[in-house]
Amino acid sequence: MAPFLELAALALTLFTPAIAYTEKPSIFSFSAAGTGLQLGGANLAPEIRVAPNDLPGVKRVANDLALDFGRVLGVNGTVVVADWNSTISQKGTKPIILVGTVGQSSLIDNLGSTKKFDTVSIANKWETFAYQVVQSPWEGSSSVLAIAGSDLRGTAYGVYDVSGKIGVSPWHYWADVPAKKKQYIWANSDTYTEGPPSVRYRGIFLNDESPGLTGWGRTKFTPSQYGSPFVLDFYKLIFELILRMKGNYLWPAMWSSMFYLDDTRNGPTATEYGIFVGTSHHEPMARADKEQGRFLRGSWDWRSNKAGVQAFMQEGPTRAKNWSTIYTVGMRGSGDAASPSLNSQALEEVIAWQQQTLTKTIGKPLSEIPHAWMMYKEVPGYWQKGMKVSDDVTIVWSDDNRGNIRRVPIGNEGNRVGGTGMYYHFDYVGDPRNYKWINTIQLQKTWEQMTLAYDSGVDKLWIANVGDLKGLELPTAHFMAMAWDRKAFTDLDSTKKWLGVWGARQWGELAGDTTASIMTRYGKLTARMKYEDLSRTPFAFDTISYDEAELNFNEWTSLLKNAQAVHDALPSDVKTSFWEVVLHPIMAGRGVYEIYTKVALAGTYRGQHRVSANKLLRDVQAAFSADQAITRQYHSILSGKWNNVMAQTHIGYNNWQEPASNSLPGLTWLTTQAKNALMGVAVQGSSGAFPGSASLTLPAASPYMAPSDQRWLDVFARDNGTFSYRITSNTSFVSVTNAQNTISTTSGATDIGSLISVDWSKAPVGNTAASLSIANLNAPGTTATVILPIQNNNVPDDFKGHVEANNVVSIEAEHFAPPPASSSAYLVIPDYGRTLSGVKLPPKTPSQQAGKGHVLSYPFYTFSTATAATLTVYLAPSENANPNSPNKYTFGIDGGSQTTVQTVGMTDGSTQPQGWSDAVVKGSYVKTNNIGRLNPGKHELKVWLLEPTMVITKVVIDVGGLKSSLMGPPESAQV
Repeated sequence: MAPFLELAALALTLFTPAIAYTEKPSIFSFSAAGTGLQLGGANLAPEIRVAPNDLPGVKRVANDLALDFGRVLGVNGTVVVADWNSTISQKGTKPIILVGTVGQSSLIDNLGSTKKFDTVSIANKWETFAYQVVQSPWEGSSSVLAIAGSDLRGTAYGVYDVSGKIGVSPWHYWADVPAKKKQYIWANSDTYTEGPPSVRYRGIFLNDESPGLTGWGRTKFTPSQYGSPFVLDFYKLIFELILRMKGNYLWPAMWSSMFYLDDTRNGPTATEYGIFVGTSHHEPMARADKEQGRFLRGSWDWRSNKAGVQAFMQEGPTRAKNWSTIYTVGMRGSGDAASPSLNSQALEEVIAWQQQTLTKTIGKPLSEIPHAWMMYKEVPGYWQKGMKVSDDVTIVWSDDNRGNIRRVPIGNEGNRVGGTGMYYHFDYVGDPRNYKWINTIQLQKTWEQMTLAYDSGVDKLWIANVGDLKGLELPTAHFMAMAWDRKAFTDLDSTKKWLGVWGARQWGELAGDTTASIMTRYGKLTARMKYEDLSRTPFAFDTISYDEAELNFNEWTSLLKNAQAVHDALPSDVKTSFWEVVLHPIMAGRGVYEIYTKVALAGTYRGQHRVSANKLLRDVQAAFSADQAITRQYHSILSGKWNNVMAQTHIGYNNWQEPASNSLPGLTWLTTQAKNALMGVAVQGSSGAFPGSASLTLPAASPYMAPSDQRWLDVFARDNGTFSYRITSNTSFVSVTNAQNTISTTSGATDIGSLISVDWSKAPVGNTAASLSIANLNAPGTTATVILPIQNNNVPDDFKGHVEANNVVSIEAEHFAPPPASSSAYLVIPDYGRTLSGVKLPPKTPSQQAGKGHVLSYPFYTFSTATAATLTVYLAPSENANPNSPNKYTFGIDGGSQTTVQTVGMTDGSTQPQGWSDAVVKGSYVKTNNIGRLNPGKHELKVWLLEPTMVITKVVIDVGGLKSSLMGPPESAQV
């Protein structure tokens, strides 16, 4: 039975078991009978006081807090600028919140000097805050809430943390999360504190922002004189979001924009907010790429136009010297390309001149001027060849644009004064294909890679390419949360727990666990292949082997059903936000998968002459129309608030660059007649069909088949008409569903599937076969024969491990034997990769010697005699993040000779290794090695991962039955 046509037969549970998640206890409560300081009630909101000597950004954030109380209570707070003396002399009936910066606010400093509030514990720390109810702060006042920061951003984070705790999401604008309405707000006497952050500079890069963000922006903001919609009103929304996420860093949009010139208020306002502004990897010295074409005299070439390039670069720090800036140094070619004339020596000269210019222009020591050199694309090749730069520059490594970190600090690189950073991608334009439509990020992969980075010493700067931002809300929030507090993400299942917490904060407690379950499954499905890669031919998911294409699509259909059910059960005020972040990507993503899956299946069906091939193609046309309708729906929500933001093309890629418009793949219809042979029969695992083949053979059945593996056959119409059929078995221990039925192209089903089951208690022991006859009752003598090989073998009672079925043993990597057979050092990352999980060594583990150290043991049992058995190992597409120690594993069978396999080829750092494109498209490096003769019986596979920079997900031992597929066979039974 084709699973796709009989989806009801694959009943899946709605949700995984609930996850108990915890977060740091809040000091706020919201019942009518609350205790402590009442901050809100009926027609009651607080008075928020800010000292006149505090930083301008503090008053701004106090105004946001006043508005946030209004969002929650229905009545805004009031902001009052008052020094200490006027504060203690004022009498009032409203609850009071004091907001200020240690060393900048007379309000906070006086609380500290009178020992009413502990300012010493946060003073002089980077971006740290505390808040608490202060009892008897001055004579005549019973209590106030004080929010204090160690610096401007610490104060802002404290204020926005209170906003979040009372019910205002950081995503109130960008994901339309409504405030959680309250009638009462109380604060207890506990002290709440956070900071300093795990990573010093934490931010986002708005990139590849056309057509989506740019098209949307032009409907919202008056473009600059240069035509960009990204003016101050736009960036205020971005600055606020960054601060609410406890970030501090931005690379502004640059495809057709110039941050400092499109609105001359952008630079100083960013500083007032507390945001550090940088520029991308090919925009040195705080000058935008588009400024080169307008203002550079001569060519962008250090060798031939050094004076012109220097004059152009000099203008950057001259303009930005009084603003919070992280200067990008180094140089690439024009337009984000490699420079044809630069080499290591010339680049050393460029950076040395840039550093001299910074110190001279800004008037500070180099160690006090944040500046970063981006190790991106070909640039790491210069470093790998021995290039030297000042110890003060922050070396920023990058991933491969597909989420795999290319390099971590090695040797003494982690001890640099400037530290090291990471540039990571959730969006990309370039080889092998763009991906810039909607979220395709597996958060568990982000966790694994950024944990590798952090534990390797990358803690100075993290920045993520978030594309249009819309559509990437979830990976953005996750990345920023990790950067703020890495300690909260130490558990292997912390990502799913975080998802539960985050979902509950946005859409309510009931949405927490369900969001975690749904988006974890979504990440696993997108990890198999990004939407833009699906148009590659042949279709990656096999339409024959292991029912792979159909089962994969069924998972999408099940996930959509689950997400829709959650959406429909939510309160009406949060449905739109949930739709944007959760339901839309699943709905839209399933549609794209439907298009390519059904086109591929239609090709198989057409080869079998099924009339249902044309129905699949009609489904494809409907899915394409639905895709357009889903986009229109997004653009129409909230009276068109997000019009144009989802305009990115995503169907019809035929090279790395996006298509000009969405287009269907070629549809080849079934047009030939069946020539009076109306009945067709097809079986699992074969592209052949009756009557082309009078006898068809199924894959073998075994009591040790994977639980999800069911044998089936389909009876179908090959042309218009009606017929009845009967299926009979030559044995009593083999039975089928739908043993007799009628096929009709006018009034019934055109395809009917039958599940085949074996009563193993009655089946003879050993290898036998059963025969099924399918007779067309309207055409006497028209009978198809289906052979079911039966492997009814038994394993010894004392064996524990995986068992061969259908001449294959497939094992998920996490199902290794328990210690002491396997090392306890290995980490199992739940929900990682394409199938179940990932297994790896902790990031700080030293390189292992081949066949020694930490081992994984996989006991397995075979019944077949194989003269040329093979081992296939599936690994994440991780890079050689330590160029001195490439990713390798060693394996051995039954204590015999060992083989060491290098999974990723070596390069000079300027290019990607051989096989990289295929690996990142398919989400895995797949390595197959011969293991020679393998006799029936017990066996033990041992695997040693030699590096902590690699992740193993599955192993498959082939004793004669492995079929071609993307993800390999389903896991064998484990006894």
